[in-house]
Amino acid sequence: MVVLFDMVSPHYQNNKQSDDLDPVGRFISDRSRMAPPTKEECDKLFEEMSNGSEDARKELIERHIRLVASIALKFRQTNVQMEDIMAEGIQGLVVALDKFDHTRGIKLSTYAAWWIRQRIQRLIGKMSGAVAVPHDVSQGKRKEGQVRSDLQVEFGRNPTDDEVSHALGQDRNLTKRVKFAPTSCLSLDEPLSEDSNNTLADIMTAEEELAQSYREEGSLSDDISVALSFLDQRERKVLSMRFGMDQGESMKLDDIADYMNVSGERVRQLESLGLRKLRAVLLQNGNADFRKLDKLVGTDLRGKSKMSPLELSLVLDSAS
Repeated sequence: MVVLFDMVSPHYQNNKQSDDLDPVGRFISDRSRMAPPTKEECDKLFEEMSNGSEDARKELIERHIRLVASIALKFRQTNVQMEDIMAEGIQGLVVALDKFDHTRGIKLSTYAAWWIRQRIQRLIGKMSGAVAVPHDVSQGKRKEGQVRSDLQVEFGRNPTDDEVSHALGQDRNLTKRVKFAPTSCLSLDEPLSEDSNNTLADIMTAEEELAQSYREEGSLSDDISVALSFLDQRERKVLSMRFGMDQGESMKLDDIADYMNVSGERVRQLESLGLRKLRAVLLQNGNADFRKLDKLVGTDLRGKSKMSPLELSLVLDSAS
């Protein structure tokens, strides 16, 4: 965006009042009002740019700003600010400029138009709703809606999910992501029904109630601390450093080995053993089940940090 600010700053300073009223005009400089470069001018500017000329690069961008504006104005009815649309379109122009091969006889404006439109559509898909939806999901949702509409006309009824998935063919891997993508949003102040004054916010759990509801005043950090107490001191140290439990930054095995003055293989063994113990303590049928810890909280289990993963599993089974 440095190029963008340098490019528009003279015009912005000279026309500040008009720029505040014109979201497109603030991006237009004196050079942007010139006609797009001819093929000969374009080739010359690209040669200068390949020799390191930053001014040639700026000129190519500025003289295509009106192309960006013409595409951006087609999206002015969306909920996204025109300034954001213009800025994103210029970013698409910059990407096109970096990828363009002027020796192939194609006009830069023709090539750049696709990149500009793509960047703007991605921005609108991400910003138009209350929840940001990935571009491929929003495009998949649009395509699925079109397929459903076509099938409804063809069958004379609403198509089933299987029929839609079959019609999508190679794109059916998007079906689940598209299905659960948000389609609308609800206001917390919206009444639950026409004859009720209660709102959605009235039936939602208060923050203080939520704080009390998780494991009876316990917390996830408390559970993790209890689980780590079943590990040997060195196993606990390795896992804490490996997963950033203390400082928030994970470390590589070699860095941990240097810090602890042991071999990298020994660190790997300690990590593996510690993880196996945690699995024995926390996992139930492949899922984390902290109720297993509840059976041992407050119990003085001697030598628990010296036990093997199998011994820990047997102790927990016997406590059931």
